[in-house]
Parts: sequence; structure tokens; C-alpha cells
Amino acid sequence: MDNCTIISLVPYRILPATSGGHLGIADLHHHLGLQCTDHMIGTESNGDASKYSFTLHKVFTAGKQRYMPRYKLAEVVALAKQYNARYIYCDHPYMAFTAIAASRKLGIPWFMRSHNIESERFHTMGKPWWRLMFAFERYAMQQADGVFFVAPEDKQWAEQHYKLEPARCHIIPYGTNLAQRPASMPGAKAEVAADTNINPNVPWIYFLGALDYAPNTQAIEHILTDIAPRLEKSGKQYEILIAGKNLSEALQQRIKDTPHAHYMGFIPVLDTFLKACDIMLNPVMTGGGIKTKAVEALGYNKMVVSSRIGAAGLIPEACNPNLLVTTDYDWDAFTQQIIAAMDMQPAITDRFYDTYNWDKIATKILSVMKATVPRSR
Repeated sequence: MDNCTIISLVPYRILPATSGGHLGIADLHHHLGLQCTDHMIGTESNGDASKYSFTLHKVFTAGKQRYMPRYKLAEVVALAKQYNARYIYCDHPYMAFTAIAASRKLGIPWFMRSHNIESERFHTMGKPWWRLMFAFERYAMQQADGVFFVAPEDKQWAEQHYKLEPARCHIIPYGTNLAQRPASMPGAKAEVAADTNINPNVPWIYFLGALDYAPNTQAIEHILTDIAPRLEKSGKQYEILIAGKNLSEALQQRIKDTPHAHYMGFIPVLDTFLKACDIMLNPVMTGGGIKTKAVEALGYNKMVVSSRIGAAGLIPEACNPNLLVTTDYDWDAFTQQIIAAMDMQPAITDRFYDTYNWDKIATKILSVMKATVPRSR
């Protein structure tokens, strides 16, 4: 383990992890904590962190006041001094004012991880305050000693629109705990079928996510309205499985009314489910950043059929040949790619794991931090 210490600021509850975003933060900091000392300053609403390598300090309130400038600055500085921190790491721009002030007081560099371009995410979702976020996010990134982007497209966008120095911008993708293809589980489909009465002798096509999140809700509507009818007309055999929690009653009823579609509810342990499925659908058309479930599916060596927007952030060279991308809203092409995927043998390469494995991602973050000299402010 490296002897360096990081103070990490996480602006919202991540434990217990109930979404891909929560898992992404927890897993990355766990792997950072295996290679250095990571003291995470998080909200009081977090649960138990004992299974992770980082140390969680529940300093921030769960209330909106935590987004006030320089919030809990004294506590952050005190912890950084207590543990002789060399770097400050900030997930999202929301705690940037505190990170900037702490960096100046301590004379150490600070880094921000951009999970997506927040101003653009709010813009595509029709939020009226996106311009305020644009100004704030731009300031935060301009002040950071380094910005970690999950998507190459986000890095390019921020360099252009926020006028960032390319040398301070780095690609740090959402990762996977898998270091190689997982072992196959020939009985997985039969095991799930026994509990659900779903036909195990045809391809299983699935969508998985937080189903009260608007981009995911819209994706399900596309599956039911634009994709399922086209698949039905193709004459192919298939089953569509939609999994996740907080799906509206209206969409649950629509799934019941759609031939060969099934709502699975929340699946707490995904390993058997993912090994049982064949093709992931990713018809996401709004929202920013990388689609975490696509990385998860590729890690499990699944075929992924995606819209162009849904594939944003994925590195094609690392994801081929398992990633099939179509023009946005071209549902005929999308359906044809699903049909093509039914006859393809998935064969994700070692390059995927070299790019997306959390241990290797953590190593890259530390190498960037060590090579960074704090800028004079």
C-alpha cells in the first residue's frame, strides 16, 4: 500500500448502495483504499462502511445546507491535518467551494471527479436552472488541479465549453470489480426460470436500472412502444426482462400487457440473473455521463444493443465486439441489431478489463495525483 493519504468529499448518501452511481463511488474508493489511505467525508445518512477499505467520517448533514459555500470547512481541514492528507478528492462539483478553500488552507492539490456534465444533464432533462449549474460547474473545474471524467465525450465537451487545460483533464471511467470474464453458469437460466416461469429456451433480453429515474423510465417506454412490437413482428422467439425498483404501477401494467415482457422487480444479488440473460437493451435517450449498467453487462460478457446517446462514454475499442450501437430513435435498426445479437457469440476481450477494472482505475488516479503540482491561486 502507498503511504499517501486522500481526503475524499462525497456529497450524498452512497451506503447502502442502491444504484449504479452509489456502487461506482463506493467501489472506486474501496479500491483506492486498498492502494493508499482514503478518508471519506460523507453525509450522516450513510450506513455501515465496515466492509470497505476506506474510512467513512459522517460529517455532512443530509440537508440542503451542505451545498453552502465552505460548508464544514473547519472539520474538513482538521481531518486533513490529523491524517496528514496529501490530496483532496471531490465527487461531483457540489462541494467544490469547500474543496477549494481546504486546498488553499492546506497547500495541497484538489481533484474533482465529474460523473457527467451536470449542466448538460439538467439541460436535456428540461431543468430551468441548468445555466446556473453551467456557471458553477465551469468555475469548479477551472479551479481544480485535475478533473477526472468518466467519458471521453465529457472531457472533450468540458475542454471546449469550460475552457479547461487538456493537461488537467483525465479519463477515469466507471469500472467493474471483474478482472476477467466471469465463469459461465450453465444452470443460471434454468434457475431463474424455475422461480419465474419464463421460457428458458429462447434469448433473454433485459433492461436493468433505477426505474424511478426519468431517463430509465423513458427507456422502458421505448422498449414497450417502439421495440417490443417490432420484435413481435419479426417472428423471433425471445423474452424481455425488466428489473429494478420503484417502477410505476402504470408501467408495470403495460409490461403485463406486452407479450413476452416481464417485470422482475428489484434483484438484490445480480450474479445469477446477469449470467442467465443474453442481451442488454440500452435505449437511453437523455441524461449524461456513462450508463453504468452497460459497463456491468459488458463485464459479464453480454451483448449490448444501445442507442448512440446510451453508449456515450463507452470506449468502443475496449467494448468491441460486444457493443452494437445504432442511430438514436432508429427503432428499426435497433431491433435489427437485437436480432443480429441473438445469433452472435459474445467475446469481450482482455482490453475491456485492462480499461475498466477498478484496481487499474485506482492505480491511474494515484499516478495522476502524484504527478500533479498544486497551482498557485
